[in-house]
Amino acid sequence: MKNSDVLLHVTGRSVFLDDIPQPEGLLHAAVFASPKSHGNIKKLNLTNAKSLDGIVDIFTHEDIPGENQIGGIIRDEVLLANDHVLFAGEPIALVVGTSRIAVRKALKAIKLEIDFLPVITDPREAFKKGELIIPPRTFSLGNIENAWNECDIIVEGQVESGSQEHFYMEPQSAMALPREGGGVMIYSSTQAPTAVQRIAARVLGLPMHLVEVDVRRIGGGFGGKEDQATAWACLAALAAFKLNKPVKLVLDRREDISMTGKRHPYTSDFKIGLKKDGTIHAYEVMYYQNAGAATDLSTAILERTLFHVTNSYFIPNVKATAASCRTNLPPFTAFRGFGGPQAMFVIEAAIYKASEALKIPASLIQQKNLLEENSTFPYGQKAKNCNARECWQEAEKHFKPADILRETEAFNAQNAQYKKGAAIMPICFGISFTNTALNQAGALVHVYTDGSVGISTAAIEMGQGVNMKIRHVAAQTFSISEDRIRIESTNTTRIANTSPTAASSGADLNGKATEIACNIIKEHLKRAASDILNHPFPEDIGFKNEKVYCRDIETDLTWEKLIDTAYWKRVNLSAHGFYATPRLYFDRTVEKGDP
Repeated sequence: MKNSDVLLHVTGRSVFLDDIPQPEGLLHAAVFASPKSHGNIKKLNLTNAKSLDGIVDIFTHEDIPGENQIGGIIRDEVLLANDHVLFAGEPIALVVGTSRIAVRKALKAIKLEIDFLPVITDPREAFKKGELIIPPRTFSLGNIENAWNECDIIVEGQVESGSQEHFYMEPQSAMALPREGGGVMIYSSTQAPTAVQRIAARVLGLPMHLVEVDVRRIGGGFGGKEDQATAWACLAALAAFKLNKPVKLVLDRREDISMTGKRHPYTSDFKIGLKKDGTIHAYEVMYYQNAGAATDLSTAILERTLFHVTNSYFIPNVKATAASCRTNLPPFTAFRGFGGPQAMFVIEAAIYKASEALKIPASLIQQKNLLEENSTFPYGQKAKNCNARECWQEAEKHFKPADILRETEAFNAQNAQYKKGAAIMPICFGISFTNTALNQAGALVHVYTDGSVGISTAAIEMGQGVNMKIRHVAAQTFSISEDRIRIESTNTTRIANTSPTAASSGADLNGKATEIACNIIKEHLKRAASDILNHPFPEDIGFKNEKVYCRDIETDLTWEKLIDTAYWKRVNLSAHGFYATPRLYFDRTVEKGDP
């Protein structure tokens, strides 16, 4: 399969948000953000900035017609600061003018006075002071209290995992256009069009059907545009709505890095108990998650941390507690792995410390404790179709890690200034949204009268090739050339109530919805072909390489001829497919389920 975007990318013809032709009268926007991490706004003077050439208007929280609230899971994040600020980089005002140069010049003319308040950046300090997003959650298995007495060796330690910047190539950006009837059209670089639609509607005081969101592709996301693209889309929409003019907001790289959240830093305490032979018998861990100043997706990320507490290992006695701690940093957000890597890092660090105490290689402890069929995770799910040991054996066969480790040790012994490192780390990662309701997707498929196909789904193309995969699904289902198929932009008027393209689920959910829609049309076409061929059994009709077959015998009916004839026979050549992943559930009252 070839990614259909590759040729466009390398020839510079791919259209990203900032490449969309500018509508007449386009205005530009820039964000005035808090330079301080915490304090009460004493005075905000916009007079000088408003008087500059090219400045059309400056908006504050007082200009929001709806609700000044962009929080998703928990409504604890304002769009524009009102009387106080919680982090450096928090938007306070939106400057709108005739050029990017003009609005950035105006930012420097805004006068702000802040009465400073104490700042918390350490999640442990926040935890001690009761600054929590939600109460701590605990996953458990077995009997941790009794298990310690049954261990031959116990090791304790503390693990720090820092933050990371997504550094997507395309910065956060949005363009909004006013629509007749008081609505807005938003082009957004987002992984979550419906989140943008829902929250923009909330901010503008509109029903969702008056807010349309469209995404052709985005220039990288990695989680950083799942929730955090929403604020910039809402700001552009606010200005377009108030001024009845198109408005574009594109952050420069410095603004993007300073104003947006990163991967959550964690600080964690662990206690691990083992038998002399390296069997892990007990594991207890406390995670302090640095959530930043608002929830964003922190509670969901914290939950996924708990789901990955034991990584690829079965441990019979586990107690894992996690606290989401509020600090005065930009709200941290989704980042590839979504809380899983933080948990995996702790258990791997614990195993390494245990290997030092037992004086055996960490890889021996890892291999001995790998998941097996029907091993129970701390949240109650059983390991099914478990390939952990098979994967380990295949890796040993192909990569010979023992040789690599020996070579590394020998190199380090012979070199004082240069050192090498080598490690093995099995990974067990959950594929799905842990919020069961989000595991759904829709697809709209049109077959046009010339035999070409247009497909709309909820999937966002961000370089991972999801559009290519969806084209492949449709091509295989219809048995036609991929060249006949076009993937349309993701648009909330064509596919409503979309889940974000996240959780490693975009191709599965949207691909399955596409297959369902294609099969609906395929059944229509089978009946049409049965009628055309005067064959009374539609189930005998098949398709292969753009030809129609009857009882596996090729007929003179081609794909193009079938589609054209079906249209004149008033056969429905469009279908909406819907897919929801079956058998997923999780009961948060007991922290058990099959998520």
